[in-house]
Amino acid sequence: MFQFSFLEILLYLVFILALLICKPLVQMLLMKMKYGKKMYMIYYPFFGRGIHYKNQIKRYNDIMHFEKMISQENPEVEIIVNNSFMGLTQIFIKPDHIKQILQNQDLYRKARKVFLFGEKMFYKGLVFQEGEDWKLARNVLSKSFEFEQLRARIPLIKKLCEEKFQQVQEKEAIDIINISGNIVGEVITQSFFSQSFKNINGQTFLSELVNVLISIISQYRVAPYRCSTRALIFGEQEFPNWTLSKVEIQLLARLQNIKDILKISIQERQKMQNKPADFLTAYIDTIQQNPKLTEEHAIQQYILLIFAGIDTTSNLFGACCYALSVHPEWQIKLREEIKKQYQTYEQLNSENINMSNLITNFINECMRMYTPVPYLIEREVIKDHKVGDYFLKKNSQVQLCVLANNYDVNKFPNPFNFNPNRWNTQNIDPFLFIPFSTGKRNCIGQHMALMEIKCLLIYLLMNFEVNLEGENHVWTQKFVYTIQNEKFISLKRLAK
Repeated sequence: MFQFSFLEILLYLVFILALLICKPLVQMLLMKMKYGKKMYMIYYPFFGRGIHYKNQIKRYNDIMHFEKMISQENPEVEIIVNNSFMGLTQIFIKPDHIKQILQNQDLYRKARKVFLFGEKMFYKGLVFQEGEDWKLARNVLSKSFEFEQLRARIPLIKKLCEEKFQQVQEKEAIDIINISGNIVGEVITQSFFSQSFKNINGQTFLSELVNVLISIISQYRVAPYRCSTRALIFGEQEFPNWTLSKVEIQLLARLQNIKDILKISIQERQKMQNKPADFLTAYIDTIQQNPKLTEEHAIQQYILLIFAGIDTTSNLFGACCYALSVHPEWQIKLREEIKKQYQTYEQLNSENINMSNLITNFINECMRMYTPVPYLIEREVIKDHKVGDYFLKKNSQVQLCVLANNYDVNKFPNPFNFNPNRWNTQNIDPFLFIPFSTGKRNCIGQHMALMEIKCLLIYLLMNFEVNLEGENHVWTQKFVYTIQNEKFISLKRLAK
């Protein structure tokens, strides 16, 4: 048996500590020597970017302040390199590099170390699937997002808008993101399962699902030391139960309860003679023809659609409400436009929902300034190659920052000015403004999301005046980029 003195153990610990501190710093300095002013370093011992983000909130009330300023303060920068407990991440911000990466997606795979219970939630879903599995799932899903299918959902969206907003308490601070999220989630659920689900744990099924998912993902923020150390030791493997905290065990049980309910629904559908023409039926038919697919794939596709669809769409609508409240002149302009185009909410339909360029421009400007997804999901390099002048080694980490371009003064003059009119003549590089990513793996639900936002906006402005509650709002990251205070909006019903 090996025996070590206290001094030897201490020296080993010092060596490991020095390695964790010095190795990424030396790597970054060598890269800095090679790339010069084109590279920006963000280094903090051990946990790197997390400390940087905390400083941004503390100093500027905005976790993304650095990303908004980088092109103005350091216009020559093309790549940002930061460290974390799991190594270096190379972040590309220029459209040419983003284009090269998105057009060569076979050289990367989505990084999986940052999601607790990812194997049980997301990794069999479209975003994380690769190769033939991705093509098969994309083909099945695409049928539910074709234009005719989307058009058919407008009556449901309108009905839900009227129902949910009738329950709003006037002139009181409300959680506008939660209200819109319930609408979006119900549309996805009806499209997927053609049914709603009973309440669970004292709240709606959708609220329970979203709360569980956000709570699980937030564990990296709530307990960064435990989560990062565990990820470093076990990598992408499922973590042993003895490494899980009491809270994590409870969250896992809640997640399993949700999945059991979904599994029962799938099994009931398989037994039905006359199945409704929805996504689930299409997926069940595909499962029967492809033994590689299972019920678990269908469940995770739904969970991923719910989470991605609710979180991004509802927070984008929240950003639209924030913009309306701080730029009240745009409430007046849009309300006049809506009255001219639609007169009444009943007249809004699939034929005229996209008629107004003014509404489209307003949404585009909100996505430019407050995009819910400032970074695309981190990728792992699977083969040595170069992006522009930058060498990417196999197993290294790559990320794309889409927000930095939105505030590039050379592309968007006066980028901190809210100006929807800029989109009247804006002719931009297709890889410059990509709130839904782009290329063959772009967001499959982008057209549905924009349709939902328009229905929500039109109903809101026809019936309410939007006001901001509180001051000094903090913009933070809750998986997506959003306002920290959930109740930042109040509504005043308009006189008829």
